Amino acid sequence: MLNSPYKKPYITPPNEHPRVMFRQSDKQRIVNNFAHEENRRAYELWKRICKKDFRQFYDDIATGKYNLMVCFMIESKAFEAWVEDDEKKARDVIDNTKKIVERYSIDRNVNLMLCRHTGHVVFVVSLVYDWLYKYLSEQEKLFFIEKCEQFLEAAMEVGYPPVKQRNTHSHSHEAQYLRDMLAFSIATYDERPDIYDFIVGRIIDDLVPFYKFSFSCGLHNQGPAYGSYRQVSALWAQLIFYQMSGQRIFDRCVENADSYHYLTRADGESLRIGNDCNDDKGGGHVVKHPFTIVNFFAAAASGNTNYKKDFLDNYRDEVMMPTHYGRDLYKDTTYGEGLYSPVVHLVFNLIAPPVTPAPYEKTRHFKYPAGTTIYKDEEKNTTIYMKIGELWCEGHEHYDTGDFQIYHNGILASSSGAYYWYGCEHFYNYDTVTSSHNCLTIRDPEVKTLGHITEWGKDFDLINDGGTRRPKPTTDYNLEPDLAAAWQRDCQMAKVLSHTETEDEVQVVGDLTTAYAHTCDKVIRKMTFLPKLGENGVFTVEDEVTAKSEEFIKCFHLHMMEEPIINGNVITITHKGGKLRCTVLEPQNASITDIGGGDMRFTTVGIPVPSDKTENRECGWGKVIISPSDKAKTHKFKVQMEILDNEI
Repeated sequence: MLNSPYKKPYITPPNEHPRVMFRQSDKQRIVNNFAHEENRRAYELWKRICKKDFRQFYDDIATGKYNLMVCFMIESKAFEAWVEDDEKKARDVIDNTKKIVERYSIDRNVNLMLCRHTGHVVFVVSLVYDWLYKYLSEQEKLFFIEKCEQFLEAAMEVGYPPVKQRNTHSHSHEAQYLRDMLAFSIATYDERPDIYDFIVGRIIDDLVPFYKFSFSCGLHNQGPAYGSYRQVSALWAQLIFYQMSGQRIFDRCVENADSYHYLTRADGESLRIGNDCNDDKGGGHVVKHPFTIVNFFAAAASGNTNYKKDFLDNYRDEVMMPTHYGRDLYKDTTYGEGLYSPVVHLVFNLIAPPVTPAPYEKTRHFKYPAGTTIYKDEEKNTTIYMKIGELWCEGHEHYDTGDFQIYHNGILASSSGAYYWYGCEHFYNYDTVTSSHNCLTIRDPEVKTLGHITEWGKDFDLINDGGTRRPKPTTDYNLEPDLAAAWQRDCQMAKVLSHTETEDEVQVVGDLTTAYAHTCDKVIRKMTFLPKLGENGVFTVEDEVTAKSEEFIKCFHLHMMEEPIINGNVITITHKGGKLRCTVLEPQNASITDIGGGDMRFTTVGIPVPSDKTENRECGWGKVIISPSDKAKTHKFKVQMEILDNEI
């Protein structure tokens, strides 16, 4: 029995079965919706999976390997047996699930995805347990509970019971207990209410108040890739609770997916922010339209017709029945990360009444704790990203306080680096550092390194690039009385001083001093976009920097996809159909240096930090570094960037 340290959950499962994802009273609605145009393809794919024979996958089953399609088959066939109320089909899927569970081997699934693969196995076993409950013997119930607990204890990174990992970030915000353990605890509630009390207790005590704070700004702190994936996990829990009880577990801010509209560029790709893993999924097949899944779940929970439209416009069969086995990082893929199933679509689609919101404005300011403004003109194919970044969140966020990006018919002021392995030297010494972004660095030339790291069997020093501070949370945030307060205490980086959003001017001003407090007494960055000025608008960045010593080296970094042309104080950047004419107005007589090409595109203070993997990634050519030519504690930067069309 699990002894829960949490207060007893206030939402308890009803007495009836099923109750995971739907209840018996939902059956008529679900069956009636099979014929709906939005469900037509999901219905066809579900039926196709139901026709598959487990014996087709016997080699994997017999050797205890995880197989995504086998899990889809368990789910689909269990759903079919429930829909048709067919005892023979129920018995067949129960018997086959028992064989699969008997053979599933943790030892033969040792890889980075062990917790996700094992979680998916537990999830589909929970569906069989719940949906076909009336056909299970008492012995079979005990068998499934015992085996699933063994799997969870052996494979879950958050532990079983889930007491590990921080509650402000990390894999604890993924499916481990927000979907897989939650479904297991609901399915087995009659026999083992202690499991539910523990799982749901942590969700209610820790995540309910924290998500109300962290999701309130409308922009996920873990970036477009991990943020959308982790928002899907929150939405899984939201929908599971709602379908079970009619109550939402989280504040409705978790259902807000507006940010993905603003993060999507005109080419259908996302701005690269933080650790971007969409570049690599399925051989790069999710580079285009990476927010399909989060839009589906957000639409299902909220009824928002904008999200539904984005989902329907960008849907492809790959997200429900993938064919790219063996081509991506996850080999057999991982359920929930850019992927769901036909049954999930049939159950969750159309449960919320449609809600038509006001049209998107061109500008959206995402308030504290994000402090980020995004301008998006769909007619001109222009996106301007302006980040102050008030709170930093350890995990997949970079040290990019004050960053900006510009897209116009192509990415012009770009992000940089190649995220492909969490913890390699390129990750620590280039991809995540401040100087690989369109940010300021203020470096003490006497400080060469920031420490030493041993990671994945390799040793290397952390190069001091003069970037922002690297917060060190003082606790593990387990059982903190106020997670939001603890996060703010340890990870404050900047403060938005003002923001303006009008038809003529978009501006955000931030005090970045806290982020640079180890090298500076004052850092202010003002970013202004005048959309009606010139051909396609003019974007200006103005900085005021007071360093602690006149010997400290101040640099303004500007990254691009193609080699720039520098003529005096004018830098011309082109990419595809876009052009950026940058005029350095301050400091006067600035030193303007370009560095890039080959391995030199990845340099930190002149030291190449190459990447082993760049295909499908928007790494770019390199960067331009703007620095004052004189020594002084205080300097001002002012770079005016005119956005133009490029004749190609």
